[in-house]
Order: sequence, then C-alpha cells, then structure tokens
Amino acid sequence: MTTGGPMTAYDAPTRLDRADTIGMYATVCIAAVAVAATIWGVIARLAEVVPLRDVPVLVPFIDEVADLPIGPDGAPVTVAVDQAVVTVPEPAAATGFALIAEPLVHGLAIVAGVVMLALLCWNVARGRAFSRANVRIVFSGVGVLAAGWLFGTILTNMTVNGALSAVSDYTYEGITFSTDWAIPFAILALGLVGAAFQVGARLQRDTDGLV
Repeated sequence: MTTGGPMTAYDAPTRLDRADTIGMYATVCIAAVAVAATIWGVIARLAEVVPLRDVPVLVPFIDEVADLPIGPDGAPVTVAVDQAVVTVPEPAAATGFALIAEPLVHGLAIVAGVVMLALLCWNVARGRAFSRANVRIVFSGVGVLAAGWLFGTILTNMTVNGALSAVSDYTYEGITFSTDWAIPFAILALGLVGAAFQVGARLQRDTDGLV
C-alpha cells in the first residue's frame, strides 16, 4: 500500500536515481568553488590595476616576431609572437576605466553564469527538470553570457589598444580588435538547450493535464 498523495506526471519522469542526484549536488559544490575562485581572481587583478601604475596588460599580436635567447649558449632565436604582456606605466583615463571595468564585467558574467548553472542542477536534482523556472534560468544564462561577451570584448579591446598606444606613443599600428569567437557558438548551444527545456516544459504541462 502506498501512502501520501498520488504521483503526478510532473514528478515521475524527471526524478533522478541516487547516483545522478549526487552528481547534480556535486556540480553545485563545484560551482560554489568556481564562484569563490572567480571572485579571488577579480580581486587579484584589481589589486594589480587600481594603482594605475605599471599595469601589466596581455595583448594579442598578428604576424609579429621577436628574438629570444633560447639558442645555444643563449643565442637569439627568432620566434613568432601571438601574445605578450605589456607594462603600461601610466594608463590614460579611458584605458584606466577599461582596465578596472574589464575584470569586474568578466567576473560578474562568470559568477552569474555559474550561479545559474548551480540553480539548474539543484532543480534537476530535486526532480524539477522541465519547469518554467528552469526555462527562465537557461535563457537568463544566454542573456548573461551574451552581455558578458559583448561588453567584455569592448573593454578588452579598449585595454589592448590603450596599452599599445601608451607604450608606442600612438605610433604602433597593430591589432585593433580581437574576441573569443567560441563564445557566440556557446551562446547558440545554450539557446538550443533553452529551447529544448521550453519544449519539455510545454510537453510536461500537457501531460499533467491528462493525468
């Protein structure tokens, strides 16, 4: 004999077994560690930037070469350089703003995205996979990732171009725009996941109406 209320179609298909449930909760714990690590990284970067003196900036390069003492007995060898750390003695006002805002924007986007992932795993672990709340979480994640990529790209390019302008006295004509093109594909993939959750939630509601 069973006790309690009847099991609905909402509960049965989405309930995970014990191993999968533990995996979801473990992901939540990992997400908490990732949030803490991200916050620590943002604080460390701001500690480098906030004095606005001798700020190290990682800049990308295209078709640039340099001599490094890596040959026999330290002989110079010409190597291709695709990125390097440039020290900016005194950033301009706009560059200083971008240097401070960039880690904050990236950090907030990562923390928000990880928190949403943790909420999604928490809901799935509790047997609520196809729900309106999860649909909102996934699409909110899409929005956060898109906004973080857009504004982060703008700020990163401001810092890169500002750093190169500062060290070359505005004479270097190199890269002026760069971005991580993997992020748009991740946004597209996450959007497809959101659409799948939306369809699943709709089917779940339709099934509930038949029970």
